[in-house]
Amino acid sequence: MAAVKLVVCLAAIPAFPVAAPGQTPPPVAGEATFNIFFNSVPVGFERAQLARTEDGWVIRASGQVTGPVPNDTRRFEAVYDEEWQPRYLALEATRSGVPFSLETRFADGTAANEWRLDSAPEANEMRVDPASVVLPNFVFSAYEALAARLEGLQPGAELPVYVAPAGQVTARVGAVDTQRIETADRTIIATTYGITFENPSAPLVADVWVDEDGRLLRIGIPSSSLEVARQDLAAASTRLTGEPHPGDSSVRVPSAGFSLAATITTPVAGPRDSPTSRDGESSLDLAPTPDGRRPAVVLVPGSDSADRDQTVHGIPIFRQLAGALADRGAIVARYDKRGIGQSGGRIESATLDDYATDVRAMVRHLERRDDVDRDRMVVVGHGEGGWAGLLAARRERKIKALVMVATPGTTGQELVLEQQRTALEQIGATQAEWQEKVELQTRINRAVLRDGEWEGIPDALRRQADTPWFRSLLEFDPGRVMRRVRQPILVMHGELDHQVPPHHADQLENLASQRNRRGATVEVAKLDGINHLLVPATTGSVTEYASLADIEVSPRVAETVVAWIARTLIPD
Repeated sequence: MAAVKLVVCLAAIPAFPVAAPGQTPPPVAGEATFNIFFNSVPVGFERAQLARTEDGWVIRASGQVTGPVPNDTRRFEAVYDEEWQPRYLALEATRSGVPFSLETRFADGTAANEWRLDSAPEANEMRVDPASVVLPNFVFSAYEALAARLEGLQPGAELPVYVAPAGQVTARVGAVDTQRIETADRTIIATTYGITFENPSAPLVADVWVDEDGRLLRIGIPSSSLEVARQDLAAASTRLTGEPHPGDSSVRVPSAGFSLAATITTPVAGPRDSPTSRDGESSLDLAPTPDGRRPAVVLVPGSDSADRDQTVHGIPIFRQLAGALADRGAIVARYDKRGIGQSGGRIESATLDDYATDVRAMVRHLERRDDVDRDRMVVVGHGEGGWAGLLAARRERKIKALVMVATPGTTGQELVLEQQRTALEQIGATQAEWQEKVELQTRINRAVLRDGEWEGIPDALRRQADTPWFRSLLEFDPGRVMRRVRQPILVMHGELDHQVPPHHADQLENLASQRNRRGATVEVAKLDGINHLLVPATTGSVTEYASLADIEVSPRVAETVVAWIARTLIPD
């Protein structure tokens, strides 16, 4: 039993009612292919089939994954009755080169398991909730059953989940939202669910997206840097659109041999041709020049971005921020990162320098517009996007000011180890596990930087780490770049940011204040009660994301940026 590694940790069976099956329209049967990504890099696929039977449903699947845990699923079959109560499970796979098989029969609230790991057979019986969704580890097509059961549920609802053959957990529904997705063939209206798999030591947070047919679209597990997306959702021509701002327009911007797909959001005049917000109240704080030119802002996405809206846990951070800044008088550009969404280029070969090149391309595109004030062109980078913005500002004098939001202030090597230590703390790792993981990560970092050897490091880990992007991340030193940046800088940080803690803002302030260039000022704004996603939070923990009551970017973010631009860049 101990040899079966759980993706979802065991938790106590809930003491209060859970959602009942069979209360929503049935899903539409059919086939689907899912692409699997680790750190935004494709690592595998699964082919799934959901079929209707005379007395229920059956999910069948097969697929291959190269990492983070190599897995070859030759056969998966999950049988449910008409009310989505499990009846039978079969799995034949190879995990990290070791054969694994499992057969589970469900009856009268009991799961009878027989499994074989390598050549050692084992068996057990355990009590389970008869309405459980069965989610064995490393088989993502099994989440088709979860998608069917989530239909119509509201925040606070709970579902029993059985992680065969290990035990029962509880899935709690947090934030529920909708997303509009444009594909090459049609428009999909997706319902997004923030899910917390409850576990006393370390709850597991996931995003689950379901289409209007009740079928699985996407699974995101941020703590594992894992994303599973249905093939039509993962296609390059697909993008989230959401509710458009009245000033939105789509453009393509040439970069290094390809083009970036972008949205430009402009202020919208009111009924009397006076600047107004969408609710009709005057809100333009950034005044135009006498000839009508306005300040321009480029939003630079971070490493967890899927598209130009920077949607994380169902929160379209950049779409909301672009609308807020436009309503205050700015022309705002946001774009799909190269190799993502509708932008060209290749993500697997991109580095921080490449992302900085794309920032400069966006700035130069805005500079050519007749309505842009060339003396008030600002770059706003979130997370790793702050580093790309810093590199771009060093090389591009057209950038007149830089805002670094939730941006790390250490070197890349220090950041990776810090985030690993935080993750180990969250899961309650033992001292021995702590030492083992930190030593392994240190060896990987040295090998990536050509300062060590790959000998003894698993091939799957090498494939994930030995990339141009990760090498550029480890090599990056914001202090070295900062010394050559002459623009004024605003450092903004949520005080409840657990992904990039607020002490990074202090480090960036210290680095920026050492510059002796004229006009190279630095200001720091720490926003209380705000997390890494720039929304109000209680604890700021990543495990809280799925249950956030407020999924709107705090108005204080745009207010702070606008006020700083207004007093830093004075129009002629």
